[in-house]
Amino acid sequence: MVTIKNVSKRFGKKVVFGGLSLTFKEGRVIGLLGENAIGKTTLLKMIADILKPLEGEIRINGDKVGRHTRERVSFMLAPDNFYGFMKVRDAVQYYRDFYADFDHEKARSLCEEFGLEAKAKISTLSKGQQERLCILLCLCRRVPLYLLDEPIAGLDPKFKHESIKAMLANTDGGQTIIISSHLLRDLDTVFDEIVILKKDGVIMADCEEIRAGGESVEQFYLRNAGETMEATA
Repeated sequence: MVTIKNVSKRFGKKVVFGGLSLTFKEGRVIGLLGENAIGKTTLLKMIADILKPLEGEIRINGDKVGRHTRERVSFMLAPDNFYGFMKVRDAVQYYRDFYADFDHEKARSLCEEFGLEAKAKISTLSKGQQERLCILLCLCRRVPLYLLDEPIAGLDPKFKHESIKAMLANTDGGQTIIISSHLLRDLDTVFDEIVILKKDGVIMADCEEIRAGGESVEQFYLRNAGETMEATA
């Protein structure tokens, strides 16, 4: 699905990636893991063609990332990307107008399931409600690749479950979902494989093999990343 070859990226003097190469398989739910500021968000934005690599290339199904690949990728926006005057129904309508692949009926159903009122102003929603809306909009596009950056960080346990269920429902047609997150206990059973970004390289692992070895994804991550994760404590 996604092939990354010798990609370099820096912001000013800060080098984020220096020759990164890896592959994300098709039809899998993939956890993109690593310590803060390691480059997870940057990598997702480069796959979505929001940021450009300094060197190297990224391909989606063999095609170099660019304007023509954007229609295959749904990137989860952050709540601050919406105008202050917008209501939930305005955001849904915006997506419906902008993306031909947007499933309006699914959006209406998820709004009800997620407890989001159409007439509610986005700026008055709680942080968790805003994140639910962002997840909803991302998942209601009919595309082969979904990119979600910390999608459940601000959600309570009930809506973590509902959001995870919605994510998994989108894999029925063989879609690929890449999720950046620190909340590994909540997503332990969701991931098919994980990619751990480290300063000295990349670790890729099949989650079924991790579980068969008697470890959780979180335990495997902590053993291989060598860090303490406050978010899961």
